[in-house]
Amino acid sequence: MKVLRTTLLAILITVFTGSCSVISQQIRTESIPPIDFKILLQEPDNYLGDTVILGGYILETKNLTDQSIIRVLQAPLGFGEEPESRDYSEGRFIILQKGFLDPEVYSKDRQITVAGTVVGSVVEKINDFPQPYLKIQSREIYLWPKDQQYYPDPYYDPWFYPYPYYRYRHYPYYW
Repeated sequence: MKVLRTTLLAILITVFTGSCSVISQQIRTESIPPIDFKILLQEPDNYLGDTVILGGYILETKNLTDQSIIRVLQAPLGFGEEPESRDYSEGRFIILQKGFLDPEVYSKDRQITVAGTVVGSVVEKINDFPQPYLKIQSREIYLWPKDQQYYPDPYYDPWFYPYPYYRYRHYPYYW
């Protein structure tokens, strides 16, 4: 009985952890285990050609003649590989994607998860301060859907109008 319970638990854990990923299983098996982003940023030459899975918030999308460049503010990945809060960011990275990506779709502040190979790093200036960027050639990109905010009507109150007079509220009173 104990063996059956252990086997069933192992199967359930495998199914739940494998089904929650937005990156394909093949690329996940080829990628290196998650490491600290600061280490990737400081030692990109040690990981050249390795596949990594990163996520964050889009800062800018730019299209060239043959590829698109996405600048991303890194954020740690949470459950299902969704980027967590940008407050926990450890730096920035650049995604190189062959082909055209629409800047209106891949717009600022959208969440993104990418699996790609490390190409190197580059230093760019942000307000006269040199900032290192990790460069990644994308293999698979997942753009998270926008959060739909529901704002209830602040003026709706079902108990505001008394029931007998509710249907006459828009008409003038003749009595």
